[in-house]
Amino acid sequence: MILEVGCTLGYQVMTPTAHFTFNVLVNTDAAQRLLAEELVFAPEVTPEKIATSKGNRVVRVEAPAGPFELRYRATVEVARAPLPAEVRPDSPGRLPLSILTYLLPSRYCESDRFSPLAWELFGRIENRAEQVREICRWVDANLEYKSGATDGRTSAWDVWQHRQGVCRDYSHLAIAFCRALSIPARYVGAFAATLEPMDFHACFEAYLGGQWHLFDPTDGIAPEDIVVIARGRDAANAALTTIFGRVQTSPVAVICRRVAPAAGVAQG
Repeated sequence: MILEVGCTLGYQVMTPTAHFTFNVLVNTDAAQRLLAEELVFAPEVTPEKIATSKGNRVVRVEAPAGPFELRYRATVEVARAPLPAEVRPDSPGRLPLSILTYLLPSRYCESDRFSPLAWELFGRIENRAEQVREICRWVDANLEYKSGATDGRTSAWDVWQHRQGVCRDYSHLAIAFCRALSIPARYVGAFAATLEPMDFHACFEAYLGGQWHLFDPTDGIAPEDIVVIARGRDAANAALTTIFGRVQTSPVAVICRRVAPAAGVAQG
């Protein structure tokens, strides 16, 4: 699948300068191939680009007082490995050390509080792939999608109690359930085609059968229609923007749509 993605972020800098960290560029991994990319700042500034171990591509800039805007566009070929029909449980003691951190509780995913609940709801399922699918189905069926229901500091436990939230909250709860069942899981910030209304999106990945697989517990968007931007243990580790200074923000504009491949270009 070939997708065109992008965003426009606008600000009014109220202090002499403001420092921005942007994490909105397409992640670079084996499932996503960049075909074209453009990043423009107005007024023009000199960005510092940093690539992290998770493939996140962070851009840091210093902007002067006044209007400031980021415009980003990219064309991406997405080819994700299909989820196996059946995955047997992994032994946590045999997982790679880099994966073990995604079994631990984190700021927004208090998986240690969910262990009895997770085993009661999903423990009867032996197939790990089906277990994660069932978690997604349960979260989608039992939470009310309510924009503005949370204030950005809501954790999985809060979501469990209030049974409402947005895509970020759905993903945090699903991650907490997975970790409580000893399934490594991590948060994903993304672009997503077919999302209505269009915006940045949150979903998650679970480590199954020796590799990461993408799941969307909110809208059920297919993995090939999702372009990963940032990964982390939860949203605190995958913020799309971090700002130091006094600024006013403008409405965010996001695009993500399927495009036809160019003539002579084969899709793998």
